[in-house]
Amino acid sequence: MNSAQIIKSNKISYRRHVFPPYRVGGGATLGAVDEISPNFEQEFQQGLEEGHKEGVERGLQQGLVDGRQEGYNTGLMQGITEGQIKGAQLFKDAITQLSTVQKKVDELAKHKLVVQQELIADLVGQVSRQVIRAELTLNPKQVLNLVEEAIQVFADDIEKVRIFLNVDDKKRLKDLGILDLNGWALDVDDKLAVGDSYIKSSDKEIAVDTEERFQQCMESMNQSMTEAS
Repeated sequence: MNSAQIIKSNKISYRRHVFPPYRVGGGATLGAVDEISPNFEQEFQQGLEEGHKEGVERGLQQGLVDGRQEGYNTGLMQGITEGQIKGAQLFKDAITQLSTVQKKVDELAKHKLVVQQELIADLVGQVSRQVIRAELTLNPKQVLNLVEEAIQVFADDIEKVRIFLNVDDKKRLKDLGILDLNGWALDVDDKLAVGDSYIKSSDKEIAVDTEERFQQCMESMNQSMTEAS
């Protein structure tokens, strides 16, 4: 409908109403279409580009922030996991090293104990050997006691037994007035050590070696010390 048409009815006249111009913001009026800036399209395109650029920059900055946070969280969890794994491995290695050290300490203590036992046994052996020699020297009758013990194996050939002693032992017995043993003559053998004797019959021979007996006693003592440790 044409807004400029005049309508008449019942002799009442009407006139065309003119709308006031549209006002924007601070009162400026919106001009006619022919008043639009000739650079409108360029400015519109520039606005789009600036908006797009600003959006991209904001998105990039927000992406960087979000990426850093996500990377931090991921790195933190990865670091914690790797730290736990390495910590467990270090603990395992420490236990292994501790076991190795403990084993070395035990071996060293055992070796030290063995050395101490050997030193003690050697000292006891030296002292005991000196005591035995002193006893045989001061009491040569001990030699005859050993001979009597050994001569029991000659029961079937007792009449033909010969007894050989160390030269010094024979002399000391002679000094005590002892020239025989139950009727058997006492001979000498230069090869016999102090305290040793040699008994011989027609078919048997027995050597009474005090050093051999002494070594047997020492071995028994060493075995007892080893078992006790």
